[in-house]
Amino acid sequence: MKGLNYCTSILIAPGVVASGPVLAASEQQDEDVSQANIYLFGRLLVARQQQLDFQDGFKWNEIVHREPGKVDWPNPNLDVAYSEAWLAVDETSCTIATVPEIKDRYFTVQILNGWGETLANINERVFPSKSSGDFTICLRDAKVDLPHNVTSRIDLPVKQARVLIRVALGDDWDKAVAYQHQFTFKATGSPTVQDIAKTPVFPLETLPGVEAFEAVAAALDSEPDLNPGQEPLAETARAIRAAIKDPTERARIDKVIRDRGFADFAKAGPPIGHGTVRNGWARPATVGVYNTDYLARTLINYGGIWANIAPEVMYSASAGRKAGQGPRYVGGACGRR
Repeated sequence: MKGLNYCTSILIAPGVVASGPVLAASEQQDEDVSQANIYLFGRLLVARQQQLDFQDGFKWNEIVHREPGKVDWPNPNLDVAYSEAWLAVDETSCTIATVPEIKDRYFTVQILNGWGETLANINERVFPSKSSGDFTICLRDAKVDLPHNVTSRIDLPVKQARVLIRVALGDDWDKAVAYQHQFTFKATGSPTVQDIAKTPVFPLETLPGVEAFEAVAAALDSEPDLNPGQEPLAETARAIRAAIKDPTERARIDKVIRDRGFADFAKAGPPIGHGTVRNGWARPATVGVYNTDYLARTLINYGGIWANIAPEVMYSASAGRKAGQGPRYVGGACGRR
């Protein structure tokens, strides 16, 4: 490697206790490449979808209402009508979300960050005394004068966020769609937005190899990982980006990703990382918020992006596919609580 050392530590999956002989230097390097690739891929999947959304005509703080069954990301629920948006807030501008009064069916306004982690929900579970009306979504600690009728404020740790609105279709689809179109967003000011990160936009059937690491700065600088403990993975990814400037090392790392990284990802697919398998169905150990479980986060972003948290939804997936068939397992079946 001509003296380059990007192995900052041996990366061990959460909940796994190291045992047996210490990895040889070359094996450790390959393991670090594989795990850093899985970590980075989780962010690239969200950045990919953001770019596709804005190519499709999305505008900041404007809701796009989808016809039932017509969304173009992996494994949507078929029993809900979806509306989507990208929020932009800053120190001078919040976004007012107007939620209609819905009494006869499930709904939620889910807010996620650029890693696919759920930041908040607006619904009857979270706001049992007043789940309709105007809610203000702001950057944390922003000093913004708000309308007097806005009583509920949701503070975000980031300036950009993805929103997914779900309204259960039930037996009356027309009524669900009517509710869906009553959700509105309105910015209180003119937020300053950063450029959308330019990262690879790849077919989900063809995973990127070493070229993924060319986007490390764009991916990680545009959306910091808020979960403590992920810093070594980010540092390893940045070090690999520096290492692949050498053509020989670039070719070696690309081979490690394709030979080992893809296999590691596929092997983790059937149990959804650290999930459980019972009667041919897998349940993830965590969903919607992931803490140090970057493996589950990436698998879920790949197989069923925009997953919500456990109090809102129960996900399962068929665990019958073999690892050699590829890692896209998540989101096979789900039902609301």
